[in-house]
Amino acid sequence: MTGGETLPSRLMPDILQRLADVSPLMVLDVGFAVHETVEHFGNRRCKLHFCGLPDALKSPPTLPVPAARTGKFVDEAARQESLLDAWRERFRAVLNFPADTQFDLCLFWDAFNYMDDLALKAFFEVLHPHIRKETLGHGLIQLKEDQQVTNREYGIQAQDQLVMRLGYHSELAVHPRPQARVASMLKGFAVSHGVLRRDGLLEVSLKTESIF
Repeated sequence: MTGGETLPSRLMPDILQRLADVSPLMVLDVGFAVHETVEHFGNRRCKLHFCGLPDALKSPPTLPVPAARTGKFVDEAARQESLLDAWRERFRAVLNFPADTQFDLCLFWDAFNYMDDLALKAFFEVLHPHIRKETLGHGLIQLKEDQQVTNREYGIQAQDQLVMRLGYHSELAVHPRPQARVASMLKGFAVSHGVLRRDGLLEVSLKTESIF
């Protein structure tokens, strides 16, 4: 995909500066291999891992709908746990890294917004073994319904600039939520700083929780 819009970032410079001396730098980008991101990290010792998460969110796992009027008690909590297990299994296939892999930087972009609560919880549970006490993260939280900020792909254009293009996942459901609700499901991470962007997305930097 060519072209793209350049967007300023107030949080990315601090994240990258704090990781300036880490070598080799281990980076997880949950999106696709945007060439600007590859070029940005190309001048230092770095291992970039792209996992194409939007593809894994297509056709969400489902459970059979209980038959009506059977008279049987439906254990909704058990159903939800089964669905959570199905998401965990899917994300284990996506995050299929060697057991000793630990990332210094996780670029989540707007992936939070395409996962419902169960999927978001499951994703961060599966990711948790691959983060360490000094891992940092970056993401964009959608706080309210707005189709103009969905179906995007992001990358790093420069230290203080992101690049954004139209994506290929317009069919994905979107789940706008308050920051606190999203943060409560990011196992291992806590929101460090947040900046409300002009487009209405909340740009956040993440750090690992003090109790890890």
